[in-house]
Parts: sequence; structure tokens; C-alpha cells
Amino acid sequence: MVGLGLRLWGINFGLPALYRPDEDVTVGRAMGILHGIADPHFANWPHLYFYLAAAWLAPFHLLGLVSDQASAYLGVRALDAIFGSLTVLVVFEFGRHAYGWLAGFLAAAALTVAFLHVRDSHFATLDVPLALAITVGLYVAYRTMTMSGARPLLLNGVILGIATSLKYNGAFVFAGIAAAQTLRGRAARSAWLPPVARLVLVAVVGVGTLAVTSPFLVLDPAVSGHGLRYIFQHLATTSAPAIGYVELAIGLWFGIDPVLVLTGLIGVGYAAFRRQPADWIVLAFLLIYFIVIGAGGSVFFRYADPMIPALLLLGGRALADLVRHGVTPAFRHAVLAGVILLVLAPPLVHDVRYDLLIQQTDTRTLAYDWLAQHMPPGQRAAVPYMAGPAHDQAMVASRKYSHGATDPYVAAFLDSRLETRYTIRELTSDDLQLSALESFRAQSIQYIVVGYQTPGTGCRPDSPLERALLAEGPPVASFSPTAGCPVSVFDPIDSYYVPLAGYGGWIRPGPPIRIYRLGG
Repeated sequence: MVGLGLRLWGINFGLPALYRPDEDVTVGRAMGILHGIADPHFANWPHLYFYLAAAWLAPFHLLGLVSDQASAYLGVRALDAIFGSLTVLVVFEFGRHAYGWLAGFLAAAALTVAFLHVRDSHFATLDVPLALAITVGLYVAYRTMTMSGARPLLLNGVILGIATSLKYNGAFVFAGIAAAQTLRGRAARSAWLPPVARLVLVAVVGVGTLAVTSPFLVLDPAVSGHGLRYIFQHLATTSAPAIGYVELAIGLWFGIDPVLVLTGLIGVGYAAFRRQPADWIVLAFLLIYFIVIGAGGSVFFRYADPMIPALLLLGGRALADLVRHGVTPAFRHAVLAGVILLVLAPPLVHDVRYDLLIQQTDTRTLAYDWLAQHMPPGQRAAVPYMAGPAHDQAMVASRKYSHGATDPYVAAFLDSRLETRYTIRELTSDDLQLSALESFRAQSIQYIVVGYQTPGTGCRPDSPLERALLAEGPPVASFSPTAGCPVSVFDPIDSYYVPLAGYGGWIRPGPPIRIYRLGG
């Protein structure tokens, strides 16, 4: 219940505008399915979560509770929060069966407050459902080690297919399944199938489950091929300032806070020493996932989400054994209370600061309201897409940010908010490098809204375009999320304008926005 509360607190942030990238894809496709558009025409991700989200929204849609985009975003965000909270229960059950009640409790308590998992449970995106599916997959791999016959292989294959159908990197749960089946093969040499044949059967069932739960990956091979090529191109293209391994490490260090990272690392080392069956399963997944994902050139911090439950499971087990075996019974309860306070207090404070911040009015909402009061109907403004307050119908019609949507209704799910009173020219990163304003005047643009797509930048004017605008006069309106220019930690390739760490001086979410009136 604590985990659910932390994940639901502030979950309506930004609405009715959309300020979290990728939610437009998930919710747009889910609502499209409810409108009869079964083929997502998008294969950068598999399709299972689109169908799950549509099934979740369907009864609310029939009751009239989901009737517009904002209510759809809120509905799927709530589903993610529920999945994030269920992951806490799965970690407890896994820990209880594998290492004992105390280990399960400490691991679940740590996941309850782990910041990156709490933060991403606020979003209508795939990472938290994927983390749940992978955690379930590792737990099923452990529990079915002692089962005989085909049933455990079918169970493992189905959960493998479900995890992969949520997001392609869910396939890495196969590493844990392979470890479990290898251990089982050594313990039961008279098994009806050798380990390699058992793994082949699991993989076949997994592929079949993927095909059933994401059918248009098979029925629409052209789009599927394009999506898979994009995935490999994305991983091969370096867009983050550091290599993937460093980005994953930074995401964990600030994402679950140093105290939980250290607890998890101690747990990994302790598991490598103890080498119990569950240790092999969890370590195999963590190692393969970190090596393969970390090799990518464009690694978002949220790619660490599937690692967090497994890492904290091992950390909770190490803490439990420390309390059980390293402390005399007379002091055990006092030490346990101290450990809980030391380990859980910092991330809990982090969670609360985040939940309080995202409830404040975003700078883009303030800019949207200002333009609504000052922009004459029928006029034109230059506005950035990701860091700006609005888009217009022309941008919807262009399908530039619709991720391959072929239907106008699905294409209408975009970031920010639809503006209908005045028209918009997108202010691109190339435009920010212009030092002359004639092209804007030639298009009868009255206001230029300056915002920078890379989070953590733009606190001060730092582009040729803005210097040219300042030469004609100061901005007519400015909206800053901070008091001063604090040093904060952001994911450099994720256009989400709330820091991962470093909240000092922060007043509200959003990028710095300055609005200039174009003279002449």
C-alpha cells in the first residue's frame, strides 16, 4: 500500500497536456485499438502492452470515464502504478521462498521506495510492466526447478514470450531460465529431456507466445522489419555523452540512491559467494542484461528498471543474513530497525521530494496560458515541440511525431497540447543556430518561444537565435523551473524536465522558457 501510494501520488502531473515522452505512443495505440484500429503500425516495441492498456481502459471507456486524451493518459498511468506495486509483492514472494521471510520483506521494502522504479511507475510507458514480467519470469524459473514433465517448460516459455512481447529486452529473462534449467539438469540426470532440448522447447513456446500476443509483428512484416532495424540502429548510434555501461551505472546510482546501490552490490557479491539456486538465476539475468544493454550507444536511465527488483532482492537477502547471523539475539531487533531506517530513509525522502515537485504547475503550462492571453487569434508563433507548450493541427496532419500512425485519430496523440486559435511553426534545433530573424518575419511570426530540448540546459540564453532576439529587446515573458541555475542530474537523451537528483532550488517541473515578441 505504501508503494502504491508513492506511485499514485501526483500521477496526474501535467494533464491535460502531456509532458512525458513515449506516453503518446502507448496511450495513442491503446485508444486506437478501442476505436477499431487493431494494427498499431509500429514495431519499435512489441504490441502486448497496447492491448493490455486497451483492455484496462475498455470498461472505463464504456462508462464514459475515459472520453478524451487526458483521461486515457491518467488511466494507463494508474495501470503502470498498479504493476509497479505488484512487483513489490512478487519480490517479497520470491525472497520469502528463496531466502526466507526477512529477506523477502527487506527486498520488497527496498523496492517500495526505490526512486527510479517509483518515478517510472507514474508513466504510461513499458519499463515498469517489463520489470514486473521479468521478475515474475525469474521467480517462475526458480519455483519450477523441482517440477517434472512439460508443464514447467510451458510456464517458462509463456512468461518468456510475455516479457518479450512487452518489450524486446524482456527476452533477457531467458538467461535466468537457462540457469535454472541447467541446475535442474545437473540435479536430475534422469530427466525426460536433456537441458539443451528443454531450453529449445522453452524458446519455441516463447516465440509462439510472442506471435500470439503481438500478432501484427507476424502479420505486418514490413513494419516489423523497419522497427527491428530501428532498434539495432538506436543501440548502435551514440547519443549519450557516456558509454552505455556508464549510463546504466549513473541511472542506478541516482535512480535507486547510493545506499540501495551499495546494498545491491553487496548482495551480488554475497550471492556469488553463496551460489544458491536462486543466486545463479538472478545473477545470470543481471550479468547478461547489463553486458548486452550496456554495450548500446543510446542507453536511457530507465533501461535500468528491469534490473532494480533483482538487484534489491539480492541486497535484501544479504541484509537479512547479516541481521540473522551477524548480530546476537539480544540486539537483533534494534539492529534490524537501524538497518531499515538507514537503507530506506534516503530513497523515501527522494520519492517525496519528487512527488511534491511534479504536482507544481509546469513551465510549459504557464507559457501556454500566457500565449492564450496575449496571442491574437489567427496569428503565428514559433514554438519548439518537446520543450514547448503546444502544437497545432498542421503538426498532427504532418505525422512528423506520430511514430508511423496511419490513422488521424491515433496520430493526434502528441506531446504538449493542441492549440487551435493560432498557428505554429516548429522551432527546431537548427533554428536555434540562426543568427538572423528575417525568415521568421517572412512567415509573419509574432512570437518566438525559446526552449531547449536537452534537459538541464537553457537556464541562460545560449544560442545564436536567442542572442539575436535579445539584441532587439528582452523577452516579454519568462518561466523558469528553478531559482537560479542549480546543478542537477538529468538523463541527457530523455526529454523529461524533472531532475533525477539535485532538487535544491527547484520550484516546478519543466524546461526554462522565454517568449520574445518579434518586432517589424
